[in-house]
Amino acid sequence: MTVRWPATGRLPRIDARMPKLLIVDDDARIREALRILVEGSGDFEIAGEAASVEEARAALSDLAPDLVLLDLGLPDGSGVDLLKSARAAGRAPLAIVLTVFDDDTHIFDALRAGAVGYLLKDEIVHRLLPSVREALEGGAPMSPSVARRVLESFHQIPAPRDQPLPEECSLTPREREVVELIARGATYDEVGRMLGVTTNTVRSHIRRAYEKLHVCSKAEATREAMRLGIVKA
Repeated sequence: MTVRWPATGRLPRIDARMPKLLIVDDDARIREALRILVEGSGDFEIAGEAASVEEARAALSDLAPDLVLLDLGLPDGSGVDLLKSARAAGRAPLAIVLTVFDDDTHIFDALRAGAVGYLLKDEIVHRLLPSVREALEGGAPMSPSVARRVLESFHQIPAPRDQPLPEECSLTPREREVVELIARGATYDEVGRMLGVTTNTVRSHIRRAYEKLHVCSKAEATREAMRLGIVKA
């Protein structure tokens, strides 16, 4: 098993630690293109690369990246398998899926497994760096066609507006406010400014809301909140 730790020849920044990214893709050409794109930004560093689920599991454990750029079709399984096993082990990473698959099955399997973003590979050049920044700031970047599919799935869910929520899923008024603002695309910092609280307080509200809704990502929380009628379509 080989996991690559790149040597860039650059001195690390001393003013602030750059977020570390892990690339998981079985195509060496794509890994190279992603590495060049990410390192050329000057805002992020590549912690390592992996070409399989097995290599990625080892890299997650050894490198503790801030975010994973994740292909779905790997030789020994799916990127979804990686997310599920990491989640079960309590080490679920932030992950943006980079794939050619744009069907509902792949999209929702990845989001349910914990992916916070979903980009189609033919949009990587223009969307990757802004999407990485958005994900690290608490957003959920998606290709426009993918976001449309997610929204359309919400429209098909009848929201029980007049039914009381189950005891275990009831949120406090402030938790509802935070979930609704996050679901509508606000970052943690923006929510904090709107509600007059710190970003850490927003994170605390989100963490408690996720526990009550039994979810692990913004996409899952948004879908569940709309299903329960907490967030109006």
